[in-house]
Amino acid sequence: MSALSLAAAKREAGQVSTRNSKMPGSTFAVTVDKCNVGAKLALIPGSTCHECYAADIEKRYPSVHVGWTNNYHKATSLIATDPERWSQWMAFQILKAYEKTNEPYHRWFDGGDTASLAMLKAIARVCELTPGIRHWLPTREAAVVKAFLRECSLPTNLVIRVSSTMIDDAPIAGHRHTSTVHKHKHWVGTACEARARGNQCGPCRACWNSAIPNVSYPLH
Repeated sequence: MSALSLAAAKREAGQVSTRNSKMPGSTFAVTVDKCNVGAKLALIPGSTCHECYAADIEKRYPSVHVGWTNNYHKATSLIATDPERWSQWMAFQILKAYEKTNEPYHRWFDGGDTASLAMLKAIARVCELTPGIRHWLPTREAAVVKAFLRECSLPTNLVIRVSSTMIDDAPIAGHRHTSTVHKHKHWVGTACEARARGNQCGPCRACWNSAIPNVSYPLH
């Protein structure tokens, strides 16, 4: 990957960001307009996607919407034709972000969700190319995750948390790592404390921790 350039990686594969002030390390987002399960849940009151914070950010900041939309199209196009190249471009950016932040953590989809099984496979390859980085991928695409696990081994540095669909639901069954959203009921597992820290992760790395089965987030 030494022959790659950061500008070319962003131009070809989509842009990894270090500008999410809530959490450590780097992130990668795509537009919520292209969510599959999430688009259906967004129409259902009481679902975890009905009042999507990422959708609100895209509406309030057109430049974010443009950037995340570009990320979606660049990622899906390159994965369709040359997934290994996309994975190398992304790994290169994540390692450059680590040099900048000194935080060996990456979050996939602080906006949007994985678009396909092919994308999840390409993300797993990114994880293989960045063994010193801890990766966390929250998703509502439970069927895609199951299809991936039938065909592939999960990289040891990747935690995929399958999200429950409704607020105050129990963790979704059949997955090793999950996440929930609580409002009226007591949380299950480990509760996110970011709100108490001024919407900052602070020293907490629970979402990336494979020893924690479920992380529960208070309703935004």
